[in-house]
Amino acid sequence: MQFGKIIKIFKKGSKVAAKQKGKKGPAPGKSWPSGIRIGVFGHANSGKTIYFTVLNEECKISKNLQLSINDNATAGVFLNNYRSIWGLGSSSDAGTVVDLRGEKKFPDPTQGDKFLLFKAILDMKKSVSVVAYDYDGKAVSISESGELPERVADFMAASHGILFFYDPKLMKAELESQAHVASFVNTLESLSSLQSRLPIPVALVITKSDILPGFSGDQQVRLINPEDEYLVSENFEMFLEKILSHNKIASNSAWAGSVRNILVRLKDFLRVVLTRTLDFQVFFISATGQTPEKIGTEVGRSVYAPPAKMQPVGVREPFYWLLNSILRNRRISKLRTLAKYVTILSIIWMVMYSLPFIYHFSFLYDKPARIESEILEPYEGKIFNTTDPERNRIINAYDNYSRSKLVKWIFTDFQTPAQRIAEGYQRYNQQEAVKQLNGYITEFTLLVKNKNDWPKLDPVDSVAILEKKHEELRDAIKSFHTGNEQSVLYTRSERVLGYWDLFIRVIEKPNDTAVWQTVGEKLTLDRERFGNDFNSNEQKLAEALLAQKVEEVRQVVSQRVAVDLGDKIEEVNGNPSPSYRLDKAVRELKDIRGNLDPKANKQDYQMVNNYITRAEKWNNKQTFKFKVESIPEEGHLHIEVTKTGAKPEWSDDLDKNPQIYAGYEYTLRWQVGDVIHIVFHKPHVNDQESWGVKADDRKTLDSKYSLFEMENGILFESLGKKAVVRFLPNNLQEQLPVLEK
Repeated sequence: MQFGKIIKIFKKGSKVAAKQKGKKGPAPGKSWPSGIRIGVFGHANSGKTIYFTVLNEECKISKNLQLSINDNATAGVFLNNYRSIWGLGSSSDAGTVVDLRGEKKFPDPTQGDKFLLFKAILDMKKSVSVVAYDYDGKAVSISESGELPERVADFMAASHGILFFYDPKLMKAELESQAHVASFVNTLESLSSLQSRLPIPVALVITKSDILPGFSGDQQVRLINPEDEYLVSENFEMFLEKILSHNKIASNSAWAGSVRNILVRLKDFLRVVLTRTLDFQVFFISATGQTPEKIGTEVGRSVYAPPAKMQPVGVREPFYWLLNSILRNRRISKLRTLAKYVTILSIIWMVMYSLPFIYHFSFLYDKPARIESEILEPYEGKIFNTTDPERNRIINAYDNYSRSKLVKWIFTDFQTPAQRIAEGYQRYNQQEAVKQLNGYITEFTLLVKNKNDWPKLDPVDSVAILEKKHEELRDAIKSFHTGNEQSVLYTRSERVLGYWDLFIRVIEKPNDTAVWQTVGEKLTLDRERFGNDFNSNEQKLAEALLAQKVEEVRQVVSQRVAVDLGDKIEEVNGNPSPSYRLDKAVRELKDIRGNLDPKANKQDYQMVNNYITRAEKWNNKQTFKFKVESIPEEGHLHIEVTKTGAKPEWSDDLDKNPQIYAGYEYTLRWQVGDVIHIVFHKPHVNDQESWGVKADDRKTLDSKYSLFEMENGILFESLGKKAVVRFLPNNLQEQLPVLEK
């Protein structure tokens, strides 16, 4: 019974949410035919009536969208409009009915309003009922009020999708365009507040597109193809930039200009729509396919006659897209509703199933673990430094946990480990820890005695390199240096760690007699201070340390390196590659320097050290002087050096960004790893200098040694020609460091 009430509560909540996100109902006393409601928002003379008439005719021969009229009133409207546009009439005489040709004219502006009822078949498989609404365009004017505007607003508020019709002839009337956009934004507000997402798809339909420069037919109907949906952005400026830079638009300059003018004119509309939905599309259509002939004027509008041949372009696309989007949203809505109930049931199930787990892991299990952690924390987790009362407290906590009914019934897997933990604390005593520490001291003694197991010495910086076994031994001894500072474990581990530090110092400074003197003094002092506490294991360690004498190996190594250095000089100086001379050779020479004795091999040591110093200067900014030998087509260059990943600024300051011409000398600052950006400008008469922002060609040298790449010539691919530079006072190759005594 309670479960049923819970479901009812969630059903009520979902209905409230649906009302907030979904459609408004009809105004009191009004009702609409059933079916998918398509709101066509269009002002006077925007082409709504002609659109529906032509759409009905176009769908008669379409495969992906077919329309059938559901009632006589709609059929009558379309028939009258059709006869008017195509100039057809009929006459019957003596029982014979024949078509007559008459004057072709566009239908008169819609007076009042009327429902248009269809049955739409999408892709020859999905059939849906559709309700559209034709009305006097004045009803959506921002200044109009009355019964008809209210009915239109109610219909729009309950629509499942909206087509916003815009007449491109309004582009020259900015105030009128703004008024149309403002009235449509008010309509969007009736769908949902401007802070929330739009619950329906919205399409911007540019009618009469045949008057736009660059418009040439079906390929330009849909602004954003399905594969280009990534172009849609919630930011208008970014959306505009992506659209205009797309190949489909940018390849036709006239069409790009038309698209830009439309989007900029409707920016206020687009800013609202783009920030609230990505279910949005722009269509360019023409119900006639060519510009109609102007035959007169009436108050407030021009009068046109249909062209001799009607060739509609893209009329089906907006309607087809909108219906598909609505059906997709319905499927998603059903899935969301299903997911909502599944989520509710899952939450209920998880809560009911999780209660014992929550109680176990948050309260029952946590108590012994918390007590154990609190006791071991001051000792850094070292059990052997705890006192008997502390260990008894941990034992009792784990015993109580293992005996609880919940653990016995549900969490039986935890019972045995808890009992084993308690038994482990019961068996533990400090004497066992002392034995462990003595064992590690013995391992240390064996290490000292066997030089082959000693840590190796890094020849570069004379630091002992500890292997994994050395680190594990040191850390094992360190683990006893916690807890009570008066305990035998703490004091003994402290002494042994001191010997470890001296042992490492002996390895790192084998020829330093002061280190050996310090070892002897400490061992003597410790024997006197600690007496009997200085046990046999420590005594053996002390004897092993005093017995060792580090061999004088560094001098031997230094002599061997000095003999082989002649070959290295030829190898380094004979290799022209900057990557070798400034990188690999430096690493190799550092290894050699570490094995040279500065006193015994003073000359070689100084030679290697000088090379390394000069090579490392290339890793810092240096000024390089160069002369431009030639530039293609008598043009000029702009050159800027940046860090990797940075973009050039192309300053208009002549001192920072000079115009570089052939025959003159210039300088640049560069270090290894910098990127060199080079821009080529042809000579143009009366062309304003762009200082590198615009260019006839560009070249980016982004290798680690880009300066050397620049010296090899700058190839501009669009020209197939090179600009040639020469570095002064000599080429870069001659500026590289060399090994010389």
